[in-house]
Amino acid sequence: MEGHTNSSKILLGYFLANLEILFDKRASERVKALSFNIQAFTTNQQHPKFMENNLITLLDRCLISITKGSGDEISLAANTIGLMAVTAADRAHELYVESLPVLSKILNHGSPCSKIIECMILLAFFGAKNCEETENSMQLIWELIHKGNANKHSLSILPAAISAWTFLLASMDGRRLSYKYWQGAISYFFHLLEEEMDEAIGHAACEALTLILETGSLEKFSHRSSNITKDEIIERLNNFILKFREQDHDQNQDYNEELDFISDVINLFEDDDCPKSSINIRGHLLTLSTYSQIIQFNYLKRFLGSGFEVHMMGNKLLQNVFDFTPKYHVHHEKLWEEPTVTYFVPEARTKKTRQRLFMSPNSAYNKARTQLLNKNRDLTKDGEHQ
Repeated sequence: MEGHTNSSKILLGYFLANLEILFDKRASERVKALSFNIQAFTTNQQHPKFMENNLITLLDRCLISITKGSGDEISLAANTIGLMAVTAADRAHELYVESLPVLSKILNHGSPCSKIIECMILLAFFGAKNCEETENSMQLIWELIHKGNANKHSLSILPAAISAWTFLLASMDGRRLSYKYWQGAISYFFHLLEEEMDEAIGHAACEALTLILETGSLEKFSHRSSNITKDEIIERLNNFILKFREQDHDQNQDYNEELDFISDVINLFEDDDCPKSSINIRGHLLTLSTYSQIIQFNYLKRFLGSGFEVHMMGNKLLQNVFDFTPKYHVHHEKLWEEPTVTYFVPEARTKKTRQRLFMSPNSAYNKARTQLLNKNRDLTKDGEHQ
């Protein structure tokens, strides 16, 4: 117990020291401090006292790094905020509300990097309290997506923006989506699949269209003048995947495997079935029964990297997302005992002898039974007082 207390104090000391360094004027020192936070949060090492007393201060310093820093510092600060959303379950909405003005300004008027997009989406995923807040965040990303063809920078982050929008869409109930926000989304993604875009953009558009199919609300993503049907979407997706396979893409095995999976999902949709996937996490089975869950799983796994399994085993927030409960084998100490007395009784013993040994109030058996009844009674009293 003492060793645990000492370790806790040491961890708290590290967090406080690195928080202090974030006030340093030297960018190189701030980068080191942010790197420590990322390592700690990725491996799900938090200190409750630090999170309770210093969370908003840490958030403020990260937002300052995003607005006034450059290069690595911006990416690391955004990454830290995303990890804070994953780990600070009970305060995720507070983080979302505090961050939204700064991040929305950057998304609307700045040149955001992919980490800022990721940060915004994770804050909304874990921190948004209702559909309206989630769709507001989706709108910010949607506006960024439409800038994708306007300038070179926006085009470079287009795959990250589409994947982020798709990730948030996966958290929504199709029946509760607004009719006014996403009109034309299907046509837009169709256009991307027609263009000679790079692999990442094509793959992101495929994921988005496949998820739109699963929502069952195609009318919310189509213009009234061009009401695209489910069969037309499936045909377009299959044509893109076929064209992709015909080209030389052997060097990118990940895209090949993911498009193969999307092809399998499309086949299931044609049969009005749902995709299912089972993943072994440290000996515990996680079952994903919808494409939405698979999208969420893949996105969070990419974000957390080596720390994903650690979070799945110990982060209640992440476990709730996937309805995952690791089953541990608990060995319970036996509290109740039964009296047992063994005698070697020769057959020559008489009936009176047996009565004296087992039936008499003063027999060894009855004495043992009385002692154990008293012991069990004491155990019950102790349990009631705890």
